[in-house]
Amino acid sequence: MIVREGLVEIEIERISTYRGPGQSEAGYYSLPMALTRDFTILVLKQNFRENFTALDMLGGTGIRGFRIEKEANGKVFINDVNKKNIEIIKKNRDMVGSDATILNYDASKCMPGFYDYIDIDPYGSPIPFIDVSLKSIKNNGIIGITSTDNANLAGTNPGTCLRKYHSIPIRNVYKHEIGTRILIKYFIERAAEYDFYSYPILSIFGGYYYRIFFRLKKSRTMARKNLDYIMKMDLLNSFNSYGPVWYGNLHDPDTVKSINIPYYFQNKEKIENLLKIMQNENIFLFYDMEEISKKLKIDMLGIEKTINLIERYNGKASRTQFSFTGIKTKITFKKLKEIIMKNL
Repeated sequence: MIVREGLVEIEIERISTYRGPGQSEAGYYSLPMALTRDFTILVLKQNFRENFTALDMLGGTGIRGFRIEKEANGKVFINDVNKKNIEIIKKNRDMVGSDATILNYDASKCMPGFYDYIDIDPYGSPIPFIDVSLKSIKNNGIIGITSTDNANLAGTNPGTCLRKYHSIPIRNVYKHEIGTRILIKYFIERAAEYDFYSYPILSIFGGYYYRIFFRLKKSRTMARKNLDYIMKMDLLNSFNSYGPVWYGNLHDPDTVKSINIPYYFQNKEKIENLLKIMQNENIFLFYDMEEISKKLKIDMLGIEKTINLIERYNGKASRTQFSFTGIKTKITFKKLKEIIMKNL
């Protein structure tokens, strides 16, 4: 079966439209994850000129690596431990007319060389691959990580999350923002062990996965100061302590404002909507209007109507990726309640 994504056509054995964690079988191609590959191209085109080096640690079909080469002009290395995947990648390399170097290493143990960009897109947690990526990234490089480990990060298995990510998750309307912030916290702490100051360029919640791009710069001083943005919290006057989590930005504002989306992207409209949301999403947590309406014992106002009302009262507000009924705004709850009650 031939599929086209971006400017690349490859041959795959099976296409999946399932919006959930992928399969470990050879030749697996997830159509919903094309959005994360689109964002990879956008981040790389904005941050690197041609001939930068890029490593796709877990190549699969090779689609991400081939797109990086063809659309972002990178010098690409595609790795996979699975011999069957290596055969598929080589076949697709010939089909694409690619100059990518194909590697066959266990990416959880070692990788040769150093790279400007490293991509980690595993089945489940990225934890097994983070150390190797930090040993292989160049100064001022970028690492993109995907996690489909939502059951742990979003609070279904709090004991496992504590063991793996060294944080206590939460199981309520904030679970996916907290899960994202736990993952960011974990990566930033690990990067600091290697004297890297790191911060998220973009953070994406795709329903069943978290996708985060990190910029890394060598600086012991900045790495130490960065840890000040990691702390525990007592959420909503609860006696239960959650975290620690990353309290800093989820997105780099300059990146969000300056991204240019190529005309040929099939996900162009969705990306535009996400970038619009991201412009106001660095606020910590959000108001969930469904929860608030239940507590006030009123019918919930429409989300867009509520946002317009907040802005009419000189507040800034927007939707959030983390909840269909969530609103990001800096106004106080007292002010929000006042606005709602005046406009029922």
